[in-house]
Amino acid sequence: MSQQRDLITGRLLPYCDDEYVRQAVEKLLLELGYERGEVEVGFGRLVEHRGRTLCVSADLLVKHAGRPAMIIRCARGSLVSREQEALATARLLSDDAWLPLAVVTNGQDAELLDVATGKVVDTGLAAIPGPERLGRLVAEATPRRSTPAQREKALRIHDAYGFIQCPGQCTV
Repeated sequence: MSQQRDLITGRLLPYCDDEYVRQAVEKLLLELGYERGEVEVGFGRLVEHRGRTLCVSADLLVKHAGRPAMIIRCARGSLVSREQEALATARLLSDDAWLPLAVVTNGQDAELLDVATGKVVDTGLAAIPGPERLGRLVAEATPRRSTPAQREKALRIHDAYGFIQCPGQCTV
């Protein structure tokens, strides 16, 4: 198995079929002007749900002014099949408020999602905002917290997607 060095953290990583997508997005974020300290790789938290502990995690978490602002889900294949998972993650990563933005990308295309409405607001790799645009988008967003029903729905969605993940190395 080959390894590669993560562009943001500098850590050596084992081979994973989706890793090349994340590395391409990390490279794009650095080119857009983000500092390495503004991007967290594999950020997650544990959440209790129906007597089980779920790990809610984002491939990439982008911060603005030191606060979580956007998650990015990096995976091969269809973008639309990742939208609900990304929205649920953005709604569960913090107890304070939903992150305002989520991105789903396969490294060749992307969708920028408004977490409050669940709507796609921009498409294409150019949809991934640089630091200045992210700041404007965050400033325009109205902070939202989950109602108990919304939190339960997000937990159910996230839990369902946890069961349909490909293994680190697909053998199909």
